[in-house]
Amino acid sequence: MDANPVLAEAVRGNWVENRHRGAFVVMDATGKVIASSGDIERPVFPRSAIKSMQALAIFDRQAVERFHHSSEELALACASHHGEDDHVTNVAQFLGRMGLSVADLECGAHQPTNGTAREGLRERHEEPSALHNNCSGKHAGMLSVALAMGVPTVDYVKREHDVQRAVRAAVELVIGEGLTEDRCGTDGCSIPTWAAPIRAWAHGFARMATGEGLDAGHAAGARALFDAATRHPHLVAGTGHLDTLVMEAFGGRVMQKGGA
Repeated sequence: MDANPVLAEAVRGNWVENRHRGAFVVMDATGKVIASSGDIERPVFPRSAIKSMQALAIFDRQAVERFHHSSEELALACASHHGEDDHVTNVAQFLGRMGLSVADLECGAHQPTNGTAREGLRERHEEPSALHNNCSGKHAGMLSVALAMGVPTVDYVKREHDVQRAVRAAVELVIGEGLTEDRCGTDGCSIPTWAAPIRAWAHGFARMATGEGLDAGHAAGARALFDAATRHPHLVAGTGHLDTLVMEAFGGRVMQKGGA
């Protein structure tokens, strides 16, 4: 096991105030390590960084055929949005097209991440709803999976629900290994989150980006999610956020998603 190196230093004046250690790995779709440093076998929770992997369940369970999801909806399924007006409006429309509403979301409510949106709610004397939750688009996508599978939408966030089983299976397929119960926790938006080695997540993203190592259906789903996110970078994050800025700058060549 390699000790994690110092990847960044915070400097105040001419004095290093903090040093931040970490690990990284760059892999290709065959599993070959291109570059790495630190302990890449250490299991980590990727949190919101893997929303595109989780969203593959939409394609697995034929939700995309049933609802003909727009590129905006697919982008929101991958998003950690900032609760701006276009985010809230699009998620509400996403739910409405399926005959659902904010009441069906089980992600909980929180204040918008975006300061202007937050101030707007205060000025209007309004409380935030689950639509403002940065994971509401992902949850709308999961609700579409429930409807496509013909299972109850209630408790779709629970580990034993068929929706979460489908999401887990999609992630396992992409990274090429199983997710184990001893490495399962609860994410901030109430769904299960699974830890796996950094290496496994890197391999999965290489497969998602290229389609290599995936069957034709999953490769097409991964491509559709990539195209949706890069076509609508503001929906994936929000005004001034690094994910949005990077995708805008690269003009469709790079999909970036951090962990919320």
